[in-house]
Amino acid sequence: MTNTNVWRPMAQNIEFDALESNVNAVIAVADTVRTTLGPKGLDKLLIDQAMNRHVSNDGVTILLSLKTIHPVARMVVEIAERQEQLVGDGTTTAVVMAAEMVKEGKRLIKELGVHPTKVVEGIESGVYYACELLEKVARKISIDDVELEYVVNTSLASKLDGKRLASIVISAIRAVGNNASYNGSYDFDKSIKIVRRMNMDDKVISGLILERGRLDKDLPLEIRDARILVCKLDLKPVKESWLKENSRYEDILTMEKDRVTKAKEIVDAMLATGANVILIASPEIDDAVENLLISRRVFTAIISTDEIEHVARYTGAKPVRLMDDLKLPDILGYADRVYEDEDNNIIYIENGKNKNIVTIIVSGTTKETSLERWRAARDGVNAAEAALNNGVVVGGGAAELHVIDKMKGLKLKGLEQVGVDVVAAALESIMRQILTNAGFNGLEKVMTAKALPDTFGIDINTGEPIDMMEAGVLDPLLVKTTALKAAGEIAKAVLRIDRNLAAEDLSQQAISESRR
Repeated sequence: MTNTNVWRPMAQNIEFDALESNVNAVIAVADTVRTTLGPKGLDKLLIDQAMNRHVSNDGVTILLSLKTIHPVARMVVEIAERQEQLVGDGTTTAVVMAAEMVKEGKRLIKELGVHPTKVVEGIESGVYYACELLEKVARKISIDDVELEYVVNTSLASKLDGKRLASIVISAIRAVGNNASYNGSYDFDKSIKIVRRMNMDDKVISGLILERGRLDKDLPLEIRDARILVCKLDLKPVKESWLKENSRYEDILTMEKDRVTKAKEIVDAMLATGANVILIASPEIDDAVENLLISRRVFTAIISTDEIEHVARYTGAKPVRLMDDLKLPDILGYADRVYEDEDNNIIYIENGKNKNIVTIIVSGTTKETSLERWRAARDGVNAAEAALNNGVVVGGGAAELHVIDKMKGLKLKGLEQVGVDVVAAALESIMRQILTNAGFNGLEKVMTAKALPDTFGIDINTGEPIDMMEAGVLDPLLVKTTALKAAGEIAKAVLRIDRNLAAEDLSQQAISESRR
């Protein structure tokens, strides 16, 4: 009995030690990015191992730059990265809410003795009800509505040159219009390409830009009535390794002749299609193939595999992967004009067959600022896409805050109410953090906002109540619900862990059990 009485508190301490450690890891990650939240958020100076410097307030950029060692901290970063991939925004929101959830969950477990499983079940219910209530208050918008402009402006309010970039993003979205709608949903990744060029002005181009030049400067600078072949053929018919493996001069000479012959067959077959522009995305290109294309004076450029989809969609070209594909009909794409801007080393494709792509050029005085502005433009496009597909809610943390009273009005019982309390703490944290970052007493202002109507929040400039809908502060619903679900996943995973075990711990445990 004595051993049992001693063992139980020890086990309990181990459990709480793990809980404390894991919760602290989540909070530490959240503390890294929470001051970036909102239009008045601050920036971080990121320095890599090579002492390269970059200033950013983009949540996922900051999180991915962290050299996290704690496994739970790494898990938080991974979930935030997935948030970025799914929606393109809301990573900071997700991490801040997760920190509040685990902090409140730890209090319930450690101080009130609620079992972790029960807390997790309650969080599941709380997240479900909160998302359901947010969906009920969301408003649908169309691509011509002024609300779309509000969403983009809100998304970019804290970004470098946010106002200017917002107007450019909106212009690009309106330019593609409903051409970006596929099966009833907008997908701007297929219709809007964003490139960054330090030596060019911000602009929206109707057409496609390839960030590269021609294969050789002796090739034509411009092609009118372009017939475009997109090539993914193996353009290395004889590998260099084969030549190295043969020591006999006669064998090497034979293979070299065969290389030239096969290169000529490939080039002849490509030109037989009638193509006068060849865009190559092959992993390797034989020198003989390059020289033949240059000697035939065919406008040729090397493109990345990422650019194939845009070129194919814009021009109607069908990428060629096998020699037999060159004999198929309708493999060529079409554009009125293809030309290179030699000063900026980029290729323009204008008036493609499908006319459904625009390119945003984002500038910057330095590599770092151009990259930050490029990220901001991408966030604006993602926010617009999410808003058009799933609707909008008021921003500034107001939508989350006013959901809390509705959740409490559901009259839930038992553990579901516990979950509501945990999720309510997370929902309240967003407005509190935004206002704290703006220089106000966040807690005091949140108390004021709770008594306001549903669409009201606090003006971050004056600290006074304001109707967020009328002020044009709107966020995509999808960003809110996805961030809330991501925060819930982090919290549930962390709170269910009762012990952190390293590999050596497991080995020692196995040895101990084998001796019994």
